[in-house]
Amino acid sequence: MSNTKIEKNVLGIDLGTTNSAAAIYEGGRATVIPSAEGPTMAGKMFPSVVAFTKEGQLLVGEPAKRQATANTEGTIFEIKRKMGTDYKVKIKEKEYTPQQISAFILKKIKKDAETFLGSSVRKAVITVPAHFDDNQRQATKDAGEIAGFEVMRIVNEPTA
Repeated sequence: MSNTKIEKNVLGIDLGTTNSAAAIYEGGRATVIPSAEGPTMAGKMFPSVVAFTKEGQLLVGEPAKRQATANTEGTIFEIKRKMGTDYKVKIKEKEYTPQQISAFILKKIKKDAETFLGSSVRKAVITVPAHFDDNQRQATKDAGEIAGFEVMRIVNEPTA
């Protein structure tokens, strides 16, 4: 039996290229956090999609994915591939870093987790591909902090 203390309300997040998922470990088992819109076809709960409508409204997850064909210029997919680079997304005269776009996804996950759990969630462990370099790992941690998390660890996906 391990003496490892498991902290309460630490969210485990798989920040995926196409879809993301989150779970919390409580009562000896992991509980998957559903998105407010329900699960996607891929079985994960949160499409990793961000969009800005023509009116300037921010959409994240399923709502962003649903309007993508009608708003190709304002919809951002696969931002994870740009983590740790100096790439910028320009939308309506404003530039966003990959960390800022990823933070929108993480904020959505945080909000839906807090609604589902009925309590605040401050801490997170976030997965990254094993091949991510130090810049990509730091960018992922930065995205988590922008989203309001205390990022306890960045974990390789195969380990998670």
